[in-house]
Amino acid sequence: MNVLVYNGPGTTAGSVKHATETLRDFLEPYYAVSTVSAKVLEIEPWVGKTSALVFPGGADLPYVKECKNSIPKIKQFINNGGIYIGFCAGGYFGTSKVEFAQGNPNLEVTGRRDLAFFPGIGRGPAYNGFQYNSEIGARAAKIKTCNGEELYNYYNGGGVFVDADIKDDVEVLAHYSQPTDVPFSDVSTPNIQAAAVVLCEFGKGKVLLTGTHPEFIPRILERSKSHDILKPIISTLKDCDHQRKTFVRFILSKAGLNCNNEFTNIRAPNLTPIFVSSPHNYQNIVQMKENINRKYSHVEHIEDYIEVQDGTDKFSFYEGFNDSFYKANTTLQEQEPDQVTKSIIFPKENELLPPSELIPNFDMKKYFQYLNPTNRLGSMLLYGEVVTSTSSLLNNNKGLLSSIPENSAIHIGTIQISGRGRGGNVWINPKGVCAATSIINLPLVSPVTQQNISIVFVQYISMLAYCQAITSYSEGFSDLPVRIKWPNDLYALNPKYYNKKKMKILNTGFDHSLVPLDDIEPAYVKISGLLVNTHFIDNKYTLLLGCGINTSSDGPTTSLNSWVDILNSERVEHGLPALPHIEPERLQAHYMNNLEVLLSKFVDQGSKVILPEYYKFWLHTNQIVTLTSLGNVRAMITGITEDYGLLVAKELMPNSDTECLGTIYNLQPDGNTFDIFRGLIAKKVF
Repeated sequence: MNVLVYNGPGTTAGSVKHATETLRDFLEPYYAVSTVSAKVLEIEPWVGKTSALVFPGGADLPYVKECKNSIPKIKQFINNGGIYIGFCAGGYFGTSKVEFAQGNPNLEVTGRRDLAFFPGIGRGPAYNGFQYNSEIGARAAKIKTCNGEELYNYYNGGGVFVDADIKDDVEVLAHYSQPTDVPFSDVSTPNIQAAAVVLCEFGKGKVLLTGTHPEFIPRILERSKSHDILKPIISTLKDCDHQRKTFVRFILSKAGLNCNNEFTNIRAPNLTPIFVSSPHNYQNIVQMKENINRKYSHVEHIEDYIEVQDGTDKFSFYEGFNDSFYKANTTLQEQEPDQVTKSIIFPKENELLPPSELIPNFDMKKYFQYLNPTNRLGSMLLYGEVVTSTSSLLNNNKGLLSSIPENSAIHIGTIQISGRGRGGNVWINPKGVCAATSIINLPLVSPVTQQNISIVFVQYISMLAYCQAITSYSEGFSDLPVRIKWPNDLYALNPKYYNKKKMKILNTGFDHSLVPLDDIEPAYVKISGLLVNTHFIDNKYTLLLGCGINTSSDGPTTSLNSWVDILNSERVEHGLPALPHIEPERLQAHYMNNLEVLLSKFVDQGSKVILPEYYKFWLHTNQIVTLTSLGNVRAMITGITEDYGLLVAKELMPNSDTECLGTIYNLQPDGNTFDIFRGLIAKKVF
C-alpha cells in the first residue's frame, strides 16, 4: 500500500524532504512512500491503493485553494478507514477553523476549513516570532507526551488544538510543556493544557495532527542554508533525537500504521561513486571522455581529476578504479545527496572492471558474462551502489547525456534514493528493487521503410523486453505470472489471490486467461513501472528508459523471487528441480539482449512486427472498459493502433459483453495519469 505525501503549492522543500525521509525510515518496506501533486489527488485513482495521506509543513491557505476539488475524496478516504497525517500547516489544514496570527495584518489567516477532522480550532502561532519563508522564529519546542515523557521537537509557526482535551473522539498525544503565546482554551474547564499533537477519530479512519515538527531530522537541519541560525536549536534536538524517534514511532503506530523496528539505526545512505566500464568495447570509454572535453564549455582541472557544472549537478571525473575510488568516495561522505558533486570514475586502459570489494552489491563480471558480446546496447555500464536517480541524473544533465556514445549505455543503481515516477512522484528504491535506466538513440525515419518512427512504441518495446527477459531467464521461468498493464507497467499475480483461488500454474507457461477479466485489479499487483524521457539531440531521438523491478523486495506488493519460491514449493511436490533466484546482473543483461533485437525489428519493420509479441504479455485482450468521458459507454478492447499506439475498443451492444456495435474508439490516458480498470478518454473513429 501507498503513503502519499502532498508536494505542491503551499509546501516548502524542506518540509517535504523531512516528511518523506522520516516516513520512509519508519514505514518501509511495509509501505511505498511517495510524493503527489494536487492534480494527482484530484484525478488519480489513489484511494483504493493508499493507507495514509500526508500534508507536510508550509502554508495552509494554498492547500485550501489547490486541493479544493479533492477534499470530498479525501474526506471519504478517511471516513472509509484511511489515515490522514498533518504536520504543522497540514495540521491547521485538518482542523475545522484556522485562527493564525489574528490582529497581525501581515500574517493573519482566519477561516473555516472543509476537512474539519479536528472538531475545533487550530490556533497559532503557539509561540511568537514566526516569519514566512524564514527560520528566525524557529525554536526547539519542549513537549510532554501522554506517557509523561518530555522531549524537544523542531517548531516554526505551528498551532495549538484548542480545547482538544475535552473534545469527543480526540486523544491528545502530546502537550506543549512551556506556556504558549496564544490561548489554548475557550472554556473555563480546569486541567486543560495546550495540545501539540492530537489523534482524531473520523468515521472508520484516524487523523494525526501536529503543531510541532516531530518529523524533522537534525542531521538534515545541519545541512540547511539556515544552519547558522539554527545551530543552538539543532544542538538541543540532537541531544534528544532518540526520544524523538521513539515518539514518531509511537504516534505513527497509534494512527494505525505498521512501523519497522530499525529506527535506532536510521540515516540517509551516502552516495557512492559511479563506475564506468565497457570491457568488450574500450572505445566507448575513449569516445565518452573525448566528448566530455569537447561538450563542456568550462572544464576545471583539479589535481588528478576534472570538474564540470552541468544542468542540475556538478560532476568530478576521475580515472583509475583503484587509484581514485577512496578519494572520490570520501568527497561524498555525510553530504546532502541532491547537492553534493557527483563522482564518476573511468577505468585506465589496462582496467576492465572495478574490484569486487568496491561494489559488493553488484557483480559487473556476471552482467557482462550474460550480455551478448555483439550487443551495442548495454555495452557500457554506469554503476553506482547508491545513486540519486538513474533517470534524473541523465535527464537533468544534458552535457553528460550527450557525451555518452550512441546506443551504448545503461545506468544501474542498487539503492536509488530519489527515484522518479510519473506525476513527479519521488521514492527510495531499496535493495531488492532492480533500478536501471537505459539510453537508446533512434533516427527520425526508418532507413529501411522510409517511414517516420513513432517513438510512443518504445515504452511498449521496453516492457516487452523485460517480460521476455524474465520468462526466458532459465527453463521453467515461463510459469512466472507477469503481465503488462497498458502501456508500460509490469504486474504480477497477487500471491494472496493465487492462494485464495487455489490456483495451480506449474508447467502452464502461465495462461492469464485463468484470471477472469473483471478480476484483473484484485488479482494482480504492480511490481514495476517504466518512465520514458525523450530528448532531441543531433537530429535524433535520445530516450531514457527508466525502470525499477521488485526482484526480491516484497514491500509493498510482491517480487519476482517470491514467485520463484512459490513455484519451487510446487516443483518439489512434483519432483522437479528448483528454479534459481533471479539475479539483477543477469536479468539486466537479458533485458538489454532482448531490447536490442526488438528495437532493430521496430526500426526496420515498424510496430506491426512488435505488437503480436506485446499482446502475448498484456492483460487487456477483450477487456471491457467504461468510457467515462462519453456517458459511460461500455466498450471492448481489441488491440493497439499501429500509428500512434492508442488502444482500439469497439462499443458493446446494450446488455452484452460479447456483441459489438459498429462504433470504434481510440483510447488514450487522461493526461499522464489514468486507471484502465475504470475508465479512459476516448476519440470516436467511426
